[in-house]
Amino acid sequence: MTQNPQDIHTLLAPSTAPERDSTKPTRAQICNAVETYVRLLADHQTDALAELFAEDAVQHEPVGVRTNRGRDEIRAFFAESERTPFTVSLSTPVTVVGNYAAMQMRVDVKGMPDFASMDLFEFDDDCKIVSITALPDLKARLD
Repeated sequence: MTQNPQDIHTLLAPSTAPERDSTKPTRAQICNAVETYVRLLADHQTDALAELFAEDAVQHEPVGVRTNRGRDEIRAFFAESERTPFTVSLSTPVTVVGNYAAMQMRVDVKGMPDFASMDLFEFDDDCKIVSITALPDLKARLD
């Protein structure tokens, strides 16, 4: 097996760690954006939630079923979801690599068992969400 020079050991080695591009958002900024996303989603604050997205963002939610393009379609998706009584909470730490982040949420929908949704985000240089892919798994029960 040929070793890829970009394998995890290479990336983690202090002497070869890439220098941070100062135009990119920091890990702390990305974590804050994801945590804000979860809080606003839980509170059903549609307009504030939509403002986290870039104008031309793409939302795959749920992946393979629905794709929304642009902030207006994304806002409409969240407004539509307000009709369902649900809340969400972060159930894992936010994982960040470059401009990407992933996390798992607990989703609590009234009348259903709690389940997990794994979300993958991509951010632009202004720390706006340019892409989100949501993988809600109704069979991934969280007790």
